[in-house]
Amino acid sequence: MSDVDNGELVVKKTIEKLGRLDVLVNNAGTYHKTHSADKSSFSLYRKTMTINVDSVVKTSMEAIPHLESTNGNIVFVSSVASVKPGANGYAYRMSKAALSSFAKCLAVDVAPKIRVNIVSPGPVSTPLFANVGISDDQLRAKMGPATLLGRVGESEEIASTIFYLASDDASFVNGAEVFVDGGYICKPPVVH
Repeated sequence: MSDVDNGELVVKKTIEKLGRLDVLVNNAGTYHKTHSADKSSFSLYRKTMTINVDSVVKTSMEAIPHLESTNGNIVFVSSVASVKPGANGYAYRMSKAALSSFAKCLAVDVAPKIRVNIVSPGPVSTPLFANVGISDDQLRAKMGPATLLGRVGESEEIASTIFYLASDDASFVNGAEVFVDGGYICKPPVVH
């Protein structure tokens, strides 16, 4: 999704193949190590925002007319990073905060025809970490203890939450952000 116009193509191909659109899951994401005081990171900031925000906004806008006709819904995949600051990742954190904010605004603008919700995972075993040089074992050792449950999440746990929000079982859930983080946000910092 590094090309924001790909959203139009994705929606068009979906309609051509399936004839309708009931659910859009916006799960685009990239991470680059960025230091907020380093102006040389600006190009990585723009790249992150293009993929994590711009492409998702454009895809959502393309999908809305189709979702209105089916009373469909949109599930955005954000991150606990949208509300929890950290070092060397400002671009990712900002992009996910912008995504969560957009999703909540969109929920207001398209209700009652379309439901819009957000899933914000915490530390989860995904290839995203491998792409930045963190092995699955390293992730589990470092981030598992940072959650109240003492472990990282699995992709299936996030998928189950997305599935629930996209289903009729969540027919009265709109504008919600569900943190699937094992209590990562709530865990107090360790004081030495």
